[in-house]
Amino acid sequence: MESETVETDHAVNEATDLRVAMARIHRQLRVRSRSDVTPSQFSALARVEQDGPLRLGALAELEGCTAATMSRIVDGLEQRSLIERVTDPLDGRAALVRLSPRGGALLLELRARASDALRRALSALSVLDQTAIRRATPALMRLSDALQSTDRGASGGNG
Repeated sequence: MESETVETDHAVNEATDLRVAMARIHRQLRVRSRSDVTPSQFSALARVEQDGPLRLGALAELEGCTAATMSRIVDGLEQRSLIERVTDPLDGRAALVRLSPRGGALLLELRARASDALRRALSALSVLDQTAIRRATPALMRLSDALQSTDRGASGGNG
């Protein structure tokens, strides 16, 4: 029983350390991208690029937030001409959001800045650390997918 508690405590500590490290990496990459685009806005832009054009409700569901929250995010992006609203060709009463050329260019620029910052930081690490990170990347991608699947199932798009 005591060994189970120690193992559970160890697992919690590992999960906490991983979460803190990922949050710090994300924050530093965002700082180095020199952008005033919020993480939520960036995520919405990237989602529309990947899956769009989309109805607002579908975008909200994919992003795991409410339609009202997504409406505020899209409004801010639209004001900056990063997103465009267009008529849904299948239902003229509905609107779709799509990435504007300016939004696409911004995504490319932000990704390039973040990738360059990450490449420079990785090059400062030992070969052993670089190899460990390279080997861990596929598992981290699977972890991301698992978290996203879990979030969709648990939130039902209302989060």
